[in-house]
Amino acid sequence: MGGRGTFASGNNAAYTYKAVGKIAGIKILQPKTSSASLKLPEEAHSSKGYLLLDKSSVFRQYREYNDRHEVILEIGYHNEPALGRGKILHAHIHLTPGIVNHGEAQKIKLLPGNPLYEKYKHLFKGVK
Repeated sequence: MGGRGTFASGNNAAYTYKAVGKIAGIKILQPKTSSASLKLPEEAHSSKGYLLLDKSSVFRQYREYNDRHEVILEIGYHNEPALGRGKILHAHIHLTPGIVNHGEAQKIKLLPGNPLYEKYKHLFKGVK
C-alpha cells in the first residue's frame, strides 16, 4: 500500500509520507514533498497509530487503527466548521472501522477527567 493507504488500479501506489520520529511509540509522518496535502493514511501500513504535526511541530492530527489496519478514531486540531471557527481540538469516533464511517465531530475539552483528553494529551503538542 502506498499514498494514503490505497491501491491504484490494483497496483501499489508510491508512498507520499515518510516517518520522521515518534512520540510515545507512535510514528510521526510528514509528506515527502511540500506540495503534498496534510492528511494521514486511510489504512495503517505498519503501526496502530500515526501522528501528523504542522510545520511548527504543533499537533494537527492523529489516527488510530484496528488489527485489520482500518481507522477507528481520528483526533484533529484544525478548522472543523460544524463546531465553530478556527482550530478546534475534536475527535471523530468511527461507528464501524474504515475511513468512510467516521462519526460526527465531537469537541475534546482540555480538562482533567475528560477520557479522550486524558488518554491522548501527551500527543497534543502546542494545542491551546
